[in-house]
Amino acid sequence: MARTVERVVVGVDGSAGSVAALRQGAQEAARHGAALCPVLAWSPPGGEAADALQPAPADVRAYWEAQARSALTKTCERALGAAPFRLRVAPRIVRAEPGPALVASARHDTDMLVLGAGSHGLWHRFLHGSVSRHCLRHARGPVLVVHPDEADVKDARGAARPPRRHPPVVVPVGPTDTWNRTAGPERNS
Repeated sequence: MARTVERVVVGVDGSAGSVAALRQGAQEAARHGAALCPVLAWSPPGGEAADALQPAPADVRAYWEAQARSALTKTCERALGAAPFRLRVAPRIVRAEPGPALVASARHDTDMLVLGAGSHGLWHRFLHGSVSRHCLRHARGPVLVVHPDEADVKDARGAARPPRRHPPVVVPVGPTDTWNRTAGPERNS
């Protein structure tokens, strides 16, 4: 039995990988006639534990949320162009750790989760863990991991450092799953 994709949830953080993931997610949403749901997960500087010990004032929390909303809007504009979008787009910010927030956002079997390949170093992954690994372990539906192309890397960093060239990877879930898409988007080279 073929699985119907009703929502494409995309992890967004403003990085080149998340811009590439959002573009690929938009293509997947258009292909399936699904809603596109960009999600930006954020937490206070120093983490939730620091905020619990010494809570930030309400105006500071409002500023952090406004910064997250701005980052989500800018990433959507970079990836999709200015609003209005041709797709059903439901952007959302969530105050939570990225991995659990994305898995919770893509909680149904009919949700596809799209992530950008992580560009953080070993130290960051040691302290915070890998969002991609968490999502691959816990997601209920298919997960697509997308690497950025050169234009996204130049735009995000202002440098001409070439990205790693890997095709996106789809990880099917369940023994009766019919997802078998491993090829990336067509590129004009």
